[in-house]
Amino acid sequence: MAMGKDGKERNLILAIDTSAGTTAAVFDGETMASFISYEDRFGHAENIGFAIKRALDEAGIRAADLTMVAVGRGPAPYTGLRVGIAAGVSLAVALGIPAVGVITLIAVARKHPQGKVLVVADAKRKEIFVAGFDAGQQVIPPSVSTSEQLVDFADFQQVDGTCDASLIGHYTTWALAAGMDLSDTSALYLRSPDVSPSKGKRVSG
Repeated sequence: MAMGKDGKERNLILAIDTSAGTTAAVFDGETMASFISYEDRFGHAENIGFAIKRALDEAGIRAADLTMVAVGRGPAPYTGLRVGIAAGVSLAVALGIPAVGVITLIAVARKHPQGKVLVVADAKRKEIFVAGFDAGQQVIPPSVSTSEQLVDFADFQQVDGTCDASLIGHYTTWALAAGMDLSDTSALYLRSPDVSPSKGKRVSG
């Protein structure tokens, strides 16, 4: 475990999010020590290892120094989301440290604590993910909607729900200080995968 100049143990959190691009960040307490982003929305598996290594290198620490890993749980399309969660949870298990999960729409909403806010993110298939908040409190749980249905939320201010590791890390430090339970690291898909396994061919003889 890394030690500060004052001899006290440092709380070092690796935050990972692959709900959009591939991002990783290291937090030293509440301070973001590094942030790495690959904007390619289709290269999560290729980029996640590089993102983690670069985030650790820029923060000047080793993986063994980490005290926690935080992952973005989505909602997001299936393939990209599972890459970040699997990488983060596997690393935490290997290091023997806790892994925590953050719903991305809630992490984004943390930036907008005032008024009625609808966080909106691209869900593909001409659909969107939405979640509503009033003065920072969730009033509409994460769900799948369409652009046409946004008229149902006319009294909410719409904000971009694109998330990244910096937002996951900032929310994690705030939520843990507030005593919130972030132990659930399961992926929040809200719908079936974009690609389904083939049922195979029927063979008659």
